[in-house]
Amino acid sequence: MLSRSFILIATSTVAACLPGTVCLSQVELPAADLQSLIEEHARAIHELRRRMDSRDMLFLPLETIEESQCACKPDISRLPALVEQSSQAACSTHVGPEFDLLADYDNGFVLRSADPDAHPFELAFNGWIQFRHHGFSGDVDSWTDNAGITRPIRDRNAFDIERARVALSGSALDRRLTYFLQLDGDTDGSHLVDFFDYWSGWELHDRLRLQLGKRKVPASRQWLLGARRTRFIDRPMANDFFRPDRTVGIFAVGRIGETGHYEAMVGNGYRTSTLPPSTTDNRFTFAASNHWDPLGDYGSQIVDYDCAVDPLVRFGHSFVYAPHTADTPGVPLDEANFLRLTDGTQLTQTGALAAGVTVSEFDVYFYGVDAALKWRGWSCNAEAFFRWIERLQADGALPVSELFQRGFYVEGGYFLVAKRLDVNVRYSHVSGSFGNASEFAAGFNWYLPDTHRMKISFDLTSLDGSPLQNTSSDILAGDDGELFRTQFQAEF
Repeated sequence: MLSRSFILIATSTVAACLPGTVCLSQVELPAADLQSLIEEHARAIHELRRRMDSRDMLFLPLETIEESQCACKPDISRLPALVEQSSQAACSTHVGPEFDLLADYDNGFVLRSADPDAHPFELAFNGWIQFRHHGFSGDVDSWTDNAGITRPIRDRNAFDIERARVALSGSALDRRLTYFLQLDGDTDGSHLVDFFDYWSGWELHDRLRLQLGKRKVPASRQWLLGARRTRFIDRPMANDFFRPDRTVGIFAVGRIGETGHYEAMVGNGYRTSTLPPSTTDNRFTFAASNHWDPLGDYGSQIVDYDCAVDPLVRFGHSFVYAPHTADTPGVPLDEANFLRLTDGTQLTQTGALAAGVTVSEFDVYFYGVDAALKWRGWSCNAEAFFRWIERLQADGALPVSELFQRGFYVEGGYFLVAKRLDVNVRYSHVSGSFGNASEFAAGFNWYLPDTHRMKISFDLTSLDGSPLQNTSSDILAGDDGELFRTQFQAEF
């Protein structure tokens, strides 16, 4: 009786469906035969677990489970109702994911649906880093701003992780619904991680996509191309002095004709990248930019990495209107603090335009025009900037009611060794009512190995009175001297 009891308990326990086996029932078998069946089932279970854990089965259905069908062949007349119900429940179990995912590498790690029509989904993961050393040797010890405040100019020598970024992008729910999320960490930003860009978009037409969220204000060509594609280690001084930043708003992106591209925006401000709504005004900023490539696709590279056989050119321009208001005269909101005079003085600083007077309201009009050319390893690009600051309001009398600032840069280079070594030179200039400033630079890029996605760069910049305050490019207001930068950049 003890043996028969063991058989009854064991057969109820293992009454399940396994590939290549039958469903056990409450049958009278010798203990040795039962033990053999149990061992056979154990081996089958072990094989299933091994195959489920296999990397080859990570994103594929478990086809080896006989397409999730059980080969159950019980003799119903000899099974009790409990064993019959257990067998039916085991046979109805669903095995495998709801839809199939495919893994790929396409300028980044990509997961996408194997059947995009039934399950539209795609996720791309990208990242890049800039590890940099910069050193600055000043020709003077201090500078005095237009408010009469004397500030020291310090020599600098430091290692820096300027940009360490990861980005997630793709589509979900519908092929027309896209998303983008970029995180940024750097050592000159208090070692914190910022949400740089994050938006969702909808393709209304093959020439019009709407994007809702935070991204770059569309103005200045080199600003829009991105920091990975600069000719030198960072953007020109004049470009960073005039360019806007990021903001939250509604963006329209699309094509014009066969070779044209445009971007337009209505958003919170000219530079409101990390500002909460409580520190911005109630006026929107409007911006638009577009370019044309009349001789063919110019691409995302300023330098001629691919050694274009035929000349490639690009022409473009940008416009921004950004009003700035204050709740109380003489108390500017944080949104207005970015603007500087051409000597580096912050416009909203008390005394910037008149002793004891603080500017708190103004309107900004920006216009930029750009052109670029590359051919057979040679390349050059240039931009001119014009900025009108009008309707100046303050808590006292001002000597002027408007300001006009202008600047430009021109830079060029050549690949001494195709797809491996290029040399570059640059000049940029900023001028206005409160001073002029210039930048001369020369440098090279060494690409490793046969890809533009990894390079070592070096440049030397001579600064003649910087109006720019920008730790990203290692150029600070008042800098007058020599800046050395060396950088390793890699992206995937």
